[in-house]
This record gives sequence, structure tokens and C-alpha cells, in this order.
Amino acid sequence: MDILEHIDKLEAMTTQAKRVPITGRAMIDAERLVGLIDQMRLSVPRNVQEAQDVLDRREQIINQTMLDARRIRAVAETDARSLVDESELVKIAKKRGDEIVAEAQERAARLLQAVEVQVRKKQSGGDQFAQDSLAQLEEQVLNLLNVIHAGQRILTPSEDTETAPASDGLEANKAS
Repeated sequence: MDILEHIDKLEAMTTQAKRVPITGRAMIDAERLVGLIDQMRLSVPRNVQEAQDVLDRREQIINQTMLDARRIRAVAETDARSLVDESELVKIAKKRGDEIVAEAQERAARLLQAVEVQVRKKQSGGDQFAQDSLAQLEEQVLNLLNVIHAGQRILTPSEDTETAPASDGLEANKAS
């Protein structure tokens, strides 16, 4: 389950919460809220794992490119050696071998650059998504905490009512 589904659950929990009459406030089951927050925390590492997978793939591409470059160079050297006996062809072969090596190095550099750009984009996107999700969650949790604190203030007797004689019903509520 991804973080957006958890956020939807959190929103549903908030909208389905029991309302406190007169105050317009809502009561939410704290255990369910904490459980949902824990699930959200577990969802975030998946995005981090996806970024790690991209980095691993980058390493594979780099290694494959290096192998290709070595293979191309070996082929070029082999071709150059086979042409050594022919003086004019030796110069041409050496030049071609150098071109092949340069092309392979250039191709490897382009591939590395493209992979690094892709990795940075995905990693940046993953980091931004995680930051945005956590910021939204923080805002929602702060709103919920404000509601909880407001409810607690409403339910906590003020100093005026503590000094005034209490009726039997109020004394029973204080005892519990």
C-alpha cells in the first residue's frame, strides 16, 4: 500500500470521526491514528528502495559499458595487430582503432551522463514526494492535535468550576 492510500485512510478517519456536539470538533481513535501513522512510515522506505534500485541499475549499466568498451578496444587492438604487416594499412588501422576507442569512450561517457541525470531525477522526485507526503502528514497530524487539545481544554474544568460547589453528577464525573 503506498503513502497516498494511507493519506486517504487518514482523511476518511477524520471525516468519519464522531462529532462533539456544539463544538464542531471531532474525536478520533488514537490507537487507529497511531497505527495508520506507523503504516505510513513503513510505506516511505519503499520509495527509498526504488531509488536504490535505480542506483543499482546505474552501476550495472556502468559496468556493462566498461565491458563493452574493453571488448571494443580488444577488437580494435586485434584488428590493428593483424594489419601490422601492411605498412599503409597499419596507419589506417591504428587511426581506426583510435576512432573506435574514442567512440566507445564517448558512448560510455554519454551513457553514464544519461544514467546519472536519470538517477538524479528519480532520486530528486522520490525525495520530493517523500518530503511532500511527510509535510502533508505533519499538517494533518497537527490539525488533529489541535482538535485533541481543544477537546481537552473543553473537557478540563476551569478554575471557576473547581471552587464552586459541585452537584452530585459533576462530582461523579470528577471521580472518574
